[in-house]
Amino acid sequence: MGKFFKIILVIFVVFLLISILGGINKLVSSADEDDIKSANIGVIEVKGVITDSFPVLEQIREFKKNSQLKALVVRINSPGGAVGASQEIFMELKKLRPTYPVIVSMGDLAASGGLYVSLGGETVFALPGTLTGSMGVLLELTNFARLLDKIYIDSVTIRTGDLKDAGNPTRPLDPKAKKYFETLIQQTFNSFKESVKTERKVSAETIQLLSDGRVVDGNEALKLGLVDKIGTFQDAVSFAKEKAKISGDPKLTFLSRKPKGLFERVLEGAVAPIHDLVKESSSVLQYKWSPFGH
Repeated sequence: MGKFFKIILVIFVVFLLISILGGINKLVSSADEDDIKSANIGVIEVKGVITDSFPVLEQIREFKKNSQLKALVVRINSPGGAVGASQEIFMELKKLRPTYPVIVSMGDLAASGGLYVSLGGETVFALPGTLTGSMGVLLELTNFARLLDKIYIDSVTIRTGDLKDAGNPTRPLDPKAKKYFETLIQQTFNSFKESVKTERKVSAETIQLLSDGRVVDGNEALKLGLVDKIGTFQDAVSFAKEKAKISGDPKLTFLSRKPKGLFERVLEGAVAPIHDLVKESSSVLQYKWSPFGH
């Protein structure tokens, strides 16, 4: 009888905990939705290495479907990342400009792909100490061929063409594959330079100066035309309010943080570091500032 009672008690406690957590989850989600409905300026955060555009694209979709949001502030604190993801975020932000003020606020770092994303804004703010620039393309390849030779392991790859497995880590990079990658990187870099020249309306001399991959601080970026103003995140919010002709105080909703329930937040927090590590370790073309070479 005592054992049966303990089983019933455990089941009761489990159901009670589930009910409590479900209620908290519902309250958190409801509060987030109310916050969005009362806001007039949306905020999107682009943080860390850009490995996937979908999280930001989802925030843009959320922004567009809320008609009470009259302006968008994009906060960037990123060394850059994958080429395609950076380009896609830039392109989607640019699409918003005819309809909404899109204001960019650079944090500590908005380099390479972070700079590329900033091109989507109509007005760009930077801090005096913001590091930006780092125009360039990286392709990081690791080769284990010599290690495999030492431990007497042979790797055999059947391929349809010489470049089908270019960059294969189990064999040395031959001159043809190296030339192929150099051409591919240069084409991608040319696209980067053209986008900066077109969107920021800077001179060919400025593009040439920045083409060595250097980073510059916010003050230098202002002189070069990479940013429009020196100011804080709050300055960017105030500017967005003026551009959108919003009366009263600006009310912000951080679209990168809401609306999410408790379970979703916990799960995302646990899985995200693993997801980012796997994507960062992939051999992809990157618009990324990498002072340590990796």
